[in-house]
Amino acid sequence: MDANTIIIILGIIIALAFNFSNGRNDASNTIATVIATRALVPRTAIIIASICCLAGPFIFSTAVAKTIGKGIIDPGIFTPVLLFIGLIGAVLWVNSCSQYGIPVSSSHALVGGLIGVGLAAGGVSAVFWPDPTMTTWTIIYIAAGALVGGLIMALVAFLAHDKIKTFVILGACAGAIIAIPLLMILDLFVIKGLLAILLFICVSPALGLIVSYFFTTLVTKVMANTRHPSKMNKWFQRAQIVGAGFQAMSLGGNDAQNAMGIIMAILIAAGIIAADGELPLWVIILSAVAISLGILSGGWKVIKKMGTGITKIQPYQGFSASMSGGLVLSFMTMFGVPVSTTHVATGTIMGTGVTRGTGAVKWGAVRQMITAWVLTIPAAAAVSGICYVVAQAIFGF
Repeated sequence: MDANTIIIILGIIIALAFNFSNGRNDASNTIATVIATRALVPRTAIIIASICCLAGPFIFSTAVAKTIGKGIIDPGIFTPVLLFIGLIGAVLWVNSCSQYGIPVSSSHALVGGLIGVGLAAGGVSAVFWPDPTMTTWTIIYIAAGALVGGLIMALVAFLAHDKIKTFVILGACAGAIIAIPLLMILDLFVIKGLLAILLFICVSPALGLIVSYFFTTLVTKVMANTRHPSKMNKWFQRAQIVGAGFQAMSLGGNDAQNAMGIIMAILIAAGIIAADGELPLWVIILSAVAISLGILSGGWKVIKKMGTGITKIQPYQGFSASMSGGLVLSFMTMFGVPVSTTHVATGTIMGTGVTRGTGAVKWGAVRQMITAWVLTIPAAAAVSGICYVVAQAIFGF
């Protein structure tokens, strides 16, 4: 067995180890609320989530894998060694954060690892930076969304004789967040690659918050009209299990594709499959199994942080947060955008908490998470870049 074959095998193993870490950190978010409300005991919740996550990649498309494998770094500079080092940077960052119970994005850690090794090996030109025209139109659409949202809410405030300034600010923020996803749904604007990833770092948690807020508000109104709130509470405990399963399945459809994209890139770089070839079935199966095993390992610190560290969760809120998270993740997967389950889950939990007032959310914990999100891509990029420089100095490749 030659050295190149060994590197290919090691690269595939590390990619699967990355998906395992992904399951241990990101996937833990999908069951945090169902455990917090005691709808399920932890071990049962983990088993159900792992099964649903395993099914995810077979239900959704493999568009996310193609974005990871071909849409961030020029495939022409890829070698199995380069991809191996990029993975090392991502795995080190995710596992360090998991050790301290900090929910971070494994998807964005992988993006950072690829960018870092790409810059170190091929320079600035090796990265597929956002297209200027697409960036300009993105800014225009976001601004237009903010303007329309502000005007609509100003009219609502005027008719309701309420504070116009507050309504305008809220409307502008909501309009800016919803603009791009709405245009994508209507097939009027296509955003892809690194720009989509960077944009949805901000949009996905905010979108999760908005969807969850309205979903929870609707559920609250339904509960207010019932004569038996205790029975409804038990019903939502059962429904929450379905919501958590849906969110886990959506996570499997998005996050499990991270390893698929890397393995695909390794196989292309090694000349085993063509650049325009299809993703082999065995890659899909192994990647799905790896992330499912990661869930089974139990990221308990992350589960505790998400389940109790943001807001107090009731069964109906847990159901709303899980369903909202599954909807947002499914939407992103349809368009091939690798997003963070952590970001989405945090947004949905915040959204359901805000329905009881802003004081119901522990904003200090949220700030800690946001800091980790902002640092993830540059930190993983720095680690993989340093690993490449050190490896080059030692082995001289």
